[in-house]
Amino acid sequence: MICIRTVKRTDRAYWHLLANPAVLIALSWAMCSMMWLGKAQAQTNNYDIGVGIYDVTGQIAETNFFGYAKLTHRNNGLRDRQYARAFIVQEPGQTPVVFVSIDKGAMFQSVNEAVMGRLRSTFGSLYTDDNVVISATHTHVAAGGVSHFELYDTSTGGYWRANFDNMVEGIYMSIVHAHNNLAPGRIYYNRGSLTNASINRSIEAYLNNDDYYRFPDIDPEMTVLKFVQGRYQEVGMISWFPVHPVNLPQTWKLNSTDNKGWGQIKFERLKGSTYSDVGAFVAAFAQSNAGDMSPNLNQPAPGDRYTDASGPGRTPEESLEIIGERQFQKALSLYNTATEQLKGSVRFVSRNIDMSDEWVSPQYTDGSWHKTCPAALGSSFAAGAEDGRSGISREGITKNPEAGLEIDRCHAEKPIFFFPGRNTSNPEVPHVVSTTLLKIGRLGILAAPAEFTIMAGRRARAAVEEVTNDGITTTVLAGYADAYNGYVTTREEYALQHYEGASTLYGPWTCAAYAQQFHRLALKIANPSSNPWSSQEPRLLSKPRPALDKTVNILFDDKPLFAKFGDVVLQPDNRYYRGNTVRVTFQGGHPNNNLKVNGSYLFVQRWNSSTRTWEDYMYDRDQSTKLIWERRLVSHSWNHVEWKIPRDTPAGYYRIRHDGHWKNGWNGRIRSYSGTTRYFYVR
Repeated sequence: MICIRTVKRTDRAYWHLLANPAVLIALSWAMCSMMWLGKAQAQTNNYDIGVGIYDVTGQIAETNFFGYAKLTHRNNGLRDRQYARAFIVQEPGQTPVVFVSIDKGAMFQSVNEAVMGRLRSTFGSLYTDDNVVISATHTHVAAGGVSHFELYDTSTGGYWRANFDNMVEGIYMSIVHAHNNLAPGRIYYNRGSLTNASINRSIEAYLNNDDYYRFPDIDPEMTVLKFVQGRYQEVGMISWFPVHPVNLPQTWKLNSTDNKGWGQIKFERLKGSTYSDVGAFVAAFAQSNAGDMSPNLNQPAPGDRYTDASGPGRTPEESLEIIGERQFQKALSLYNTATEQLKGSVRFVSRNIDMSDEWVSPQYTDGSWHKTCPAALGSSFAAGAEDGRSGISREGITKNPEAGLEIDRCHAEKPIFFFPGRNTSNPEVPHVVSTTLLKIGRLGILAAPAEFTIMAGRRARAAVEEVTNDGITTTVLAGYADAYNGYVTTREEYALQHYEGASTLYGPWTCAAYAQQFHRLALKIANPSSNPWSSQEPRLLSKPRPALDKTVNILFDDKPLFAKFGDVVLQPDNRYYRGNTVRVTFQGGHPNNNLKVNGSYLFVQRWNSSTRTWEDYMYDRDQSTKLIWERRLVSHSWNHVEWKIPRDTPAGYYRIRHDGHWKNGWNGRIRSYSGTTRYFYVR
């Protein structure tokens, strides 16, 4: 659309200028921008908003990942950093709500409890478990071992205290930064459809739903919030889109945010984020009901027990970039065209629910009262999903739903493979969990501690949207929030016992119980004085079982005789083309000596001929760089740095610097070191 108004002028040179297409386009764009800016300035700031970001990467070497449940899945480096991204919204003078998106496999009650304790010590009762939602993106290649519950710590080979402490500190500090940055502002809302970034990996189970024909077999909805402070200062963005961040397979060894991170880092670079407590533009690509949504568009044949899903690229990294770029482009488009300002009250309601012992009314079931069950995993859980097959079982293993003991009958078609809910006084998984409904204007955010399939998510959202007097007319589900207790499938999906159904811990009516719960929360939003209820206290474990603590101290770092920490073992070539990969190696120390929180293990530096100085150009958070740690002998370390030169890199001279720390074996002191390569030319 051309936004040029009629100009009354007879100057022939002037009209000749306008006849130039380039000038016409530039002038049109400028006038469109001015008109939009004028409209934005005319909007009234109705909320106080704040954003914050903080590092939660944790250990990047010899630590287990959480996600693929593979005991040998340990890291040996870094592809990109993981962050906690916090957003605070409040009506002036009222109680705020907080949404935090973290680049982790899941959120755990242990971490949530510790974060709430830190917030209480700083802010009193301002921020609590009721008005704070912490949701994980569900990347499968981020450092794990932070749950105090045995099932999840066992899947990561144990509990890793350094990762736990780092995660708690990062989430807490992201909220502190957002609080300190609170200022009058407004939020714009937009929603669109993205159809080429996901596929239903459990299509047979999905097609078993009674109402499958009413919806597409993916959830293409992307919801975007645009945060603006003051007159027109853009400070943040949240994009919710359901897709698993599992382009990187269970053989991948470098910490990464996967496809969600591609969009986040690119969006924040576009907006010039400082990644600090001041001036940080924060872009969260948050997770939704992604239980059966895969980014690997090439799915194995039904019944294939051994082949993992792949694609759409030729390699996992290429697939990550494709899926991440598609999310980025859609989010950017929705962000740039977001014009609906959210208006209305900011409210919250939260309630703990015992998912192992909840009665569900006929309204949400097959017309009869039903009850959830103590937690159990089915036989098909051992098969793994299409994105990461185990090769030791298969999907679809069922039994007679009426056979067996009472616990077997409760779990219906699920043949119990493992029973972590057998002892509720000493649980191996959480059973009393938090459910929260945040209201920002007409938007309702449903926070649930599990992986909902798309149909299960639709039913939970429908239970909120059918309440007509709560002021909520549109919803989004924020999964993996405040705790983690496996999958949630519909009753029909559960009956087929594919991986997702076998991983639905609390039996066939789990989805119905959540729908009932969110309906109650919506009623409470509509009328806070009605429907009094009791909220159960979760069974929290203040510390993990001692046998699970796998914290290992680095004894010392060593190096060859006459070498120094920071020496360049492998120098770069003299010249590279865009698209080439630079590979260099440094004599270094163990990366876990210092986690480089909000820092960087590496720097790609560019020569500025005007100032005659080397300037930092890229860091280890950028997805074109890698730090790969290699143990040499017993205590020697090589730190390899790779930089895949982006196509838009300016021509010029570059060099690579590595910063690290080494531990003295005689006195235990940790000292810093730095090394820099010779320069090279990029053209």
